[in-house]
Amino acid sequence: MTRAGMTMVELLLSVALLAVAMAALVGGYLGQQTLNEHTRNLTLAVQDAERVIEQLRDNNSRCTTPTAQMPGGWDAWLNGQPLGKSIPNVNKNANERIVVTCQDQDGGSLSTDYCGRNAPNPQVAAEEWVSQAAGTVFNPIRVTVAVCWRHRGRTIGECAWDGASLTPSDTGNGVIESPALLATLVTCRG
Repeated sequence: MTRAGMTMVELLLSVALLAVAMAALVGGYLGQQTLNEHTRNLTLAVQDAERVIEQLRDNNSRCTTPTAQMPGGWDAWLNGQPLGKSIPNVNKNANERIVVTCQDQDGGSLSTDYCGRNAPNPQVAAEEWVSQAAGTVFNPIRVTVAVCWRHRGRTIGECAWDGASLTPSDTGNGVIESPALLATLVTCRG
């Protein structure tokens, strides 16, 4: 007489297979959640960079010499806007950083450097443009706006985390790199 049913070994084997499948599904779900957060933050960082570029362009309508100065710096300007910085963090001021840089055309002696600084440091101090040297007119000027941010304990972009805030940390090409980096030509309109 044959008995129908599962043996204990078959039951344990099917439970083990089910556990492996569930672990894979949960791991995939958690990975997708992290990817979704990163993509959302990247989109918000690009929007912040676009807001800074639009303000740069607005500041240069009806001018004779293009400039990218912002009293207090671009990071402070964006933080002071009604929408503020976009990336959700407990401390947006410390965990998101706007860095405006310019690209030097000639290797940069101070007399010809449209960034107003000697190469290889075209990064504008404290995210603020430095005035052009007397007698130089570069119209248009090339600027980049990069956004660095913190995500799950990691720093995204060429910024260093000192435990309290992000600071730009160029690797040598004169432009702060970031996945959220936009470049534009700024010119006087008018």
